Amino acid sequence: MDMQIMLKQMCKNDLNDSDIKAICKSRGFPAKEATSRDIFENFFISTIGIKEALNSLTYEEVVFLHLLNKINKEVDIEYFERLYGCAKYASGYDYGTFTQQYKETFKKVKNNLVQKGVLIIIEQESYTGSARMERWRFRFPPEFGEFLPPVVRASKFKEAGDFKREVLRDKLLEIIRGEQKPSPLSKKISFTLTIKDGDLSIGAEKFRVSRLLEWQQTCWRASIEANTQMHSGDMAPIEVTLYALSQLKEHEWLPADGLAVMLKIFTGETADHPCEQICEAGWEWGCLVKVVVDGKAYYRLPDDPLEDATSSPPEHYLQIEPDGTVAVNLMTIPYTAMEVLASVAILDVHNSNLRATASLIKIGNALMAVRKKNAFEWLRENSSVFRTAIEMAQKRWGKQIIHEDLMIARVKDLSLKVQIENSFADSQSLVSLPNDYIAFPCDQLMAIQKLVEMSGHVIKKAGAK
Repeated sequence: MDMQIMLKQMCKNDLNDSDIKAICKSRGFPAKEATSRDIFENFFISTIGIKEALNSLTYEEVVFLHLLNKINKEVDIEYFERLYGCAKYASGYDYGTFTQQYKETFKKVKNNLVQKGVLIIIEQESYTGSARMERWRFRFPPEFGEFLPPVVRASKFKEAGDFKREVLRDKLLEIIRGEQKPSPLSKKISFTLTIKDGDLSIGAEKFRVSRLLEWQQTCWRASIEANTQMHSGDMAPIEVTLYALSQLKEHEWLPADGLAVMLKIFTGETADHPCEQICEAGWEWGCLVKVVVDGKAYYRLPDDPLEDATSSPPEHYLQIEPDGTVAVNLMTIPYTAMEVLASVAILDVHNSNLRATASLIKIGNALMAVRKKNAFEWLRENSSVFRTAIEMAQKRWGKQIIHEDLMIARVKDLSLKVQIENSFADSQSLVSLPNDYIAFPCDQLMAIQKLVEMSGHVIKKAGAK
């Protein structure tokens, strides 16, 4: 439900006078605002007193509100069990009714969060005869998110820390080594670096820096799952760890045990998480930086996970060979430069060395963002082969638009065209063009063909020569 609708319903129907007075006291609203619910509604969503109200909460409640702020959706009363965990102890009703089980949880939510003025509460309409306790819905207004106290209790050190930069570099070197580094990944998940028909791929996708980082985090996640019996709930432990460490400021570090409360609340699991193993595995796979102070390990995210020094000139990692090909030094090439090269060149490995040859088609399809990169400019200025291909492509840039995975059909029969358009009106996967033409994704071909054949029309196919 839209948050504004929830807010209006709460202020009009779902808060009693005692609730409103408590909220006014907590948020510091003038007493007269409690007499007008319309005015109270405007005050509630304002930032008046929200910082003070949030600062009055327990650390666990702050962590929980960080979770609600992150998922940005309404939740039911059961969701609060990860915070208060009192349903199974509620007045001894282990197997009682829903209301009996969550009575104590609801009381805590009402007293500690709703009446503090930091949470919206409404009773959802129901046509199933469910208990009122089951119909309560709660939401944390996103406007309050910036006022949340820190979710991590950090320590400050100016040490640089230890960072395993070689992990990504070793992965890139698989291109010429022809063998993968041992990893905990299953055979179902492939991040193998391969060159086929001049194209560099990582798994089933084209080479991208983002895909390289995805491999790194997937290895981290798989190494934890392989060594523990941990089962993630709403959020995976790795995702929670990354969120927590992303909150750190300059020179701030977090000990592994500082994740314990967050992992419990964010994942919704009652079992203790192996915080030290999670962080240590993240460091081993080059995802985290570690520093040891007084025998205790602290962690943070790397400032530059790619070690991608943009000031490094292309001549440090590219060299023009006598035959016109470009030799690539995989030990020094920045990862973003490797992505640029893969998007404009035909690649091959010769005598354990990576070589790049200009591809007119790839250069012609290159995005403007690629053409502005230093590596692309260097190829234009220093390689006659690349310069020639770029100049040829330049003459065509802006004169034609190329769409991938798209088919064009001409439908001269007006009634048939209307029938096709009506059949796909809700999917937004078909576009009508001038002069009786329509455009649609390739995967819609079978459905359109079937529709045309059932209408008794003949299909004629045309292909590019």
